[in-house]
Amino acid sequence: MLITACGGTVDVASMRQVSRSERVWVDTGRQTPRTSAYPGAPDRTLRVLIWQLEGAQAAPLLLMAHGFGGLPEKFDAFARTVAANGFVVAAPTFPLTNDDAPGGHDAGFRDFINQPADLSFVLTKLLQASDTVADPLQGAINPTQVAGLGHSLGGTTVIGLTRKTCCIDARVGASILVAAAVPLASPFGSDVPVIDFPTLIIQGTADQSVAYSTAPAFYEHIHAPRFLLGLTSAGHSEAVESQIDPPIAARDAAQHASIAFLNAVFRGANTAFDATLSQLAAAGNPVRSEYVGAR
Repeated sequence: MLITACGGTVDVASMRQVSRSERVWVDTGRQTPRTSAYPGAPDRTLRVLIWQLEGAQAAPLLLMAHGFGGLPEKFDAFARTVAANGFVVAAPTFPLTNDDAPGGHDAGFRDFINQPADLSFVLTKLLQASDTVADPLQGAINPTQVAGLGHSLGGTTVIGLTRKTCCIDARVGASILVAAAVPLASPFGSDVPVIDFPTLIIQGTADQSVAYSTAPAFYEHIHAPRFLLGLTSAGHSEAVESQIDPPIAARDAAQHASIAFLNAVFRGANTAFDATLSQLAAAGNPVRSEYVGAR
């Protein structure tokens, strides 16, 4: 999957005709471990929110992973905007690290090691639903066009899903990492050399939870096509969790960059992505990029 670039524009669509639904899927093949505040369970229950543009067919899928103490609902405004641009967006609730986790998410931190497999399980269920007659998701997802977006500890989870020997899922063809806690990915094992795997890194320059320096360091660590967007003066979560409309600057920039990136990867809209990065750089945000192929 190669990305080249040159000029263009990107337009963020309105919230027209975007529906949100909920599924609950249970993975009976894996356990939810015991914590200091929770007795554990023999399976893993995953509540999933799904946003889609009504009437759209065979759209690319963006699978979102929340951070420590996060919830899919916190992505609502961001996810609706992405879905309005012709994508299906789905976000699971991780069993022990979500904000409503039994016994509190602080007790369940170590369960993040199991979260890449949660994403793979949810992806399988989503694709099965899209391939099932009379399912509300029938025909909604293009199974060859899947990207993952992870925020904070969810970013660590997506790194595991796309770049680590433990859990790599070849069905995922691109990633967006927002304030990813990169140093926490070491328990997933060694890296898988990923070539021609588009990755967009988004990080607030004023992030007090994950240092901005980790973003350019990870950018240098991975192969092209690779892209880095720093959000000037932004903190840790507002780029994907702010619900204010019209959107604050950080979410507006993250939405534009993410939509343009996904359109470049899955729809060949390379000039629009290049123009979006140029516009964001002109607005004072740090931008770095390396494309595959001639510019």
